[in-house]
Amino acid sequence: MTTKETNNSASKPLVSVIMNCFNSAKYLKEAIDSIYAQTYKNWEIIFWDNASTDGSGEIARSYNDKLRYFKGERTIPLGAARNKAIEKVQGQFIAFLDCDDLWLPHKLDTQIHHFNNNSNLGFLYSNAYVMQDEKQRLVYSMRTKMPQGSVFRTFLTHYPVNLQTVILRKSLLNDMDHWFDKKLDLSEEYDFFLRLLYKTQAGYQKEPLVVYRLHPNMSTVKKFHKIEEECLCILDKLHNSIPKFEETYRDEIRLFRSRIASVMATEYILRGEKSKARGVLRSYLFVSTKYFVLYLMTYMPVLLYVWLHEKKGGIILRQRLRYLHSKKLSGNDCQ
Repeated sequence: MTTKETNNSASKPLVSVIMNCFNSAKYLKEAIDSIYAQTYKNWEIIFWDNASTDGSGEIARSYNDKLRYFKGERTIPLGAARNKAIEKVQGQFIAFLDCDDLWLPHKLDTQIHHFNNNSNLGFLYSNAYVMQDEKQRLVYSMRTKMPQGSVFRTFLTHYPVNLQTVILRKSLLNDMDHWFDKKLDLSEEYDFFLRLLYKTQAGYQKEPLVVYRLHPNMSTVKKFHKIEEECLCILDKLHNSIPKFEETYRDEIRLFRSRIASVMATEYILRGEKSKARGVLRSYLFVSTKYFVLYLMTYMPVLLYVWLHEKKGGIILRQRLRYLHSKKLSGNDCQ
């Protein structure tokens, strides 16, 4: 191999793109095509089919061998399915794309260039466009400056990362006792990235590099009610694995718990159970003005609450409200 070839190989490392799929045929071709359209060409797709029963498998297998297709015998929690995909990775970098979202064509090129110029970074995320499915209108996901560097403490109280934007060095996984938590089905990425970022530096790019699609069938909408249980599990894991965690991060833990309370209060508001929402919030009224204001907002009409949430940059609640309404009309359990 010549020196020129060696340098070219070093500057264009293989990126393994993980796609986890369960009955995602509707938007799947668009998602895969957005990877094939990348200006950066040295990538592979690790496609893990979580025992889909729709046409997802047929769509995935219609591509060439840059897409490596694997199918599980049964459906397992998302965290466990992500681990199955990671086991197949061959690249030096790992990126993620869910089957209903899109990458912009220069996503990988931009991020690999950033890594080449910042050897201290192990983790990189970016801004994103958010697309309301029925409107096809793109808006910025994040409008203010986001944290970078040592972000663990900040991410305990404010987690701005969109999974689709992330790329990380595979070598970081060697020092972890486990990757994605096999028990988690909604917050598996938050748990994984928090543990990863306790030990590594993060970079942020303010340019949107992905399109994050909102629609009624997305996991976050369907499983919103699981956030409390899974976040408390994450907190317990951090307590057991980080020395002097309670002592070192006392203020952040308090805010973490209050954030969980605000999420659960929001769920109760959407369900029309406002007295329960107020009950959840009472212990946190004086943690910050935010929770006192949220308490007062429980007296508002639900649609006004959702509208105000969207004005502050919230993106999920309207879809969750529609989902709950559809379940109520069908007579099914709202969860």
